[in-house]
Amino acid sequence: MKSVQQYAAAFLLALFLGPSPALADAESDELRAQFDNVIDGLNNNSFERFHRAIVKKDMTSRIYSGRLIETDVKKAFAGDFTGSVGQMFSSSFPKSKKEILGTIIDFDFKGGEGRAVVRYALSGYRYSYHVYELRGDSKGRLVIVDWVDYYQGNQFSDEAGDALVMAMPSKQAARSLLDNKAMGEVEVFQIAELFKAVRDNKPERFFQIYDGLSDAVVAETVIMKLNLQLALLARDGERIEGAVQSLEKRLPDDALFSLRLIEFYIPTRQYDKAIAALARLQDDIGIRDAASESLKASAALAMGNTADAEKYALQATVVEPSLELGWWSLLRARTRGQDYSGAMEVLARLEDNFGHTLGPEKLKRDRFLKVLADKPEYLDWRASRE
Repeated sequence: MKSVQQYAAAFLLALFLGPSPALADAESDELRAQFDNVIDGLNNNSFERFHRAIVKKDMTSRIYSGRLIETDVKKAFAGDFTGSVGQMFSSSFPKSKKEILGTIIDFDFKGGEGRAVVRYALSGYRYSYHVYELRGDSKGRLVIVDWVDYYQGNQFSDEAGDALVMAMPSKQAARSLLDNKAMGEVEVFQIAELFKAVRDNKPERFFQIYDGLSDAVVAETVIMKLNLQLALLARDGERIEGAVQSLEKRLPDDALFSLRLIEFYIPTRQYDKAIAALARLQDDIGIRDAASESLKASAALAMGNTADAEKYALQATVVEPSLELGWWSLLRARTRGQDYSGAMEVLARLEDNFGHTLGPEKLKRDRFLKVLADKPEYLDWRASRE
């Protein structure tokens, strides 16, 4: 009888305390493996696994929530849910000359809920970051609930919902996207016309309307975001600068727009603002990864701040030693700072871990590293490896 009582007590204790750490770890490992497969599928140009991880009913409910979307638009979206979500996902990235590949840089799952951070690499050392909201279903399968896209500056369900509103933007539907729901009828009509210009990819029409808007309309979050989007589409430097200034003034601490702003700050040599924007992005995501630290190092170098450049680059190699970019950033920072012995340590890493052969001719082809080729530290190091 005593053993039965002990068993019952142990059962009740387990019921209240939940699964053991070992079981929880096993569940997390299994769900991580499933998410790995999802991202591997995307990297192999297949949307199938990603689609299977999304519950259509739940995602559709999120997309429709709080918005007035025309019935015909809903029918078209529901009729090709997979194709629509796939197209929206693909078009959310900036243009890239090379294949866009995702890397999982953070994964955490506890109590049936979790999150993952994926960094997508594009051409020109550009990156996009997604933070995925995850859960496990009753059958132990991974479910993608939603995700925040730090390039589009929005949660996917909100971005998709706004796009569906703009597909057929009645005045009532347009009003549903505004911060100020009491906006006047004339202003709402103008906003609906703006949405049509966005839908049709007509920057000229957009700015024709935009230039006549009241300050209250221009200050709407959705309008400020569209203003930057269309200015970038039109490649209008003056309008891009004005759109950036509006966002800086109205949403100075909003990390969601960091990546878009960085693409303006770097070409205009506002490197201190680029570093601040990267720091906001890192704080919002909750981690520091090698790519963003390397970009901060490059910006610091451009300002002539070699101490900070080395600090950021060294941090990149510590948090993510497998990312080659971090080591190149550290090599350039140490070379610019005339720490040639330290630069030799990095050269050894690049050769041993990443398969490079960094002979003098190769160094001389790099305007940042050519100074190394004739330094005694390099000549001695090169001779020691022959």
